Amino acid sequence: MARAMKDIKVEEVMSRNPQIVTGDLTVKEGAKLLREKGVSTLIIDEEGKPVGIVTDRDFVVKVIAEGLSYDTKLRDIMSSPIIMIPHDEYLSDAAKIMTQRRIRKLPVIKNGKIIGILSENDIVRISPDLIALAQEYAKLHTQEVVENKVEEYVAGKCEVCGQYSLRLTSYKGMLVCPECLDSMR
Repeated sequence: MARAMKDIKVEEVMSRNPQIVTGDLTVKEGAKLLREKGVSTLIIDEEGKPVGIVTDRDFVVKVIAEGLSYDTKLRDIMSSPIIMIPHDEYLSDAAKIMTQRRIRKLPVIKNGKIIGILSENDIVRISPDLIALAQEYAKLHTQEVVENKVEEYVAGKCEVCGQYSLRLTSYKGMLVCPECLDSMR
């Protein structure tokens, strides 16, 4: 008997061995790496911390369409802050996050380290209807999703203290770390 999507964990479906690179790589070097490794996503790491993500789509939309030089650094085209999900969350919850945030790739984190990437294609391979259901859910239950929020991680620099955090929270229009959030409330 097939398992329900609510019973499948992200870790069971994700792609393993994420490609983690420095933001100093050029667009040309990044594109070659995607081709050589047969992947579509690069995680940008600064000083041992994930700070951004670059996907194959970014090369088209941000580099080619904008006429950027192939010598442009990956840090200049990365999406940041990076949205991540814990490895033990359910696939259905990941689909909701991806739909709500309008992202196609979701880094998977375990013990503070990125261990894989979950893509829309991974989800569709398991359940073709799940993305469509998540989109409908997001339309109908936007407020409910905020109140019963699935755990997701936003990683980057706190806009108050400047320290790197794996758990930034949006508060009064700023991304803040848990410590600053406590002091602001």
